[in-house]
Amino acid sequence: MKVITLGEVLLRLSTAEDVRLKSTKEFRVCYGGAEANVGISLAHFGHNVSVASVLPQDNPLNDAVSSRLRMNGINTDLVATEYGRLGTYFLEQGNAVRACRVTYDRLYSSISVLNELCWNLDEIFKGVDLLHISGILPALSKKWQSWTVEVVRKAKEYGCCVSFDMNYRSKLWSYEEAYPCFQQILPYVDILSAGRLDAIHFLKVASEDEDVSLEEIYMRVQGKYPKIKVLYSTKRNVISTNHNELQGFFAGEDGAFVESKLYDINPIIDRVGGGDAFAAGILNGVLKGWNSQQIVDFGTASSVLKHTVFGDWNPFNEDEVFEFMNQ
Repeated sequence: MKVITLGEVLLRLSTAEDVRLKSTKEFRVCYGGAEANVGISLAHFGHNVSVASVLPQDNPLNDAVSSRLRMNGINTDLVATEYGRLGTYFLEQGNAVRACRVTYDRLYSSISVLNELCWNLDEIFKGVDLLHISGILPALSKKWQSWTVEVVRKAKEYGCCVSFDMNYRSKLWSYEEAYPCFQQILPYVDILSAGRLDAIHFLKVASEDEDVSLEEIYMRVQGKYPKIKVLYSTKRNVISTNHNELQGFFAGEDGAFVESKLYDINPIIDRVGGGDAFAAGILNGVLKGWNSQQIVDFGTASSVLKHTVFGDWNPFNEDEVFEFMNQ
């Protein structure tokens, strides 16, 4: 299947797990970003994936990012270059009872200061099966709030399935800013990643003091937004930074609400990108027409495997995920 993911690619600088950010003398370097992370997993699963993003012109980091994307099977024809810088985030690795901490340094990144879209929307969606974006994209700037709506509307015009991971980041914008933007995006969405808090704050189908199952929440979402065919999310029980339990949930077009088995992940090497690996596993199953149980099982296994390797990107292919599921 032909897939486009659209979003910011970031430089990630990580400390060792036994040192604080303020006292570290060295960093481990990798690249990531919610949409690119999903795209790379889908490429490893055999899909034809293009990442649309904007990188800084005349900057060696541009070449570094593009080459890493291509090494992971990504088509970079939709990666544009403009004035600005590469957005960065610092990850202070947690350990035991100390949680990981993220510090963003993405102000004035090339994609966030963009003055006009770099792509002809009447061209890029021709023959594309799936567009994947996240709620991080419209949080980049006021312009991206309107552009994101324009992008999903145009994708639907060309018969493209739209996947949206709400992925709310409080360090980028407030609930009050995100809510009206999400309301403009949701009518164009076919596949939605949303959990209980999203249902309360953005979908407005549940309240904080209401005891309601996730299955009921998803039924309410599909009643309110009938074009949404698929919903999915995970539930994570944090025992410590290095030890989590994870379970996946999925509501499909067939009306089924299913859940994966509960995985015990111990020790965790790197949790970052686990949600994107889950999303990619879900999308892979949807694109290939699997049944709901197969989809949620594969998606959750993909996420669990991601926790065992360093970096944002999930390096496992489909056969390796199945091998893990069957061991």
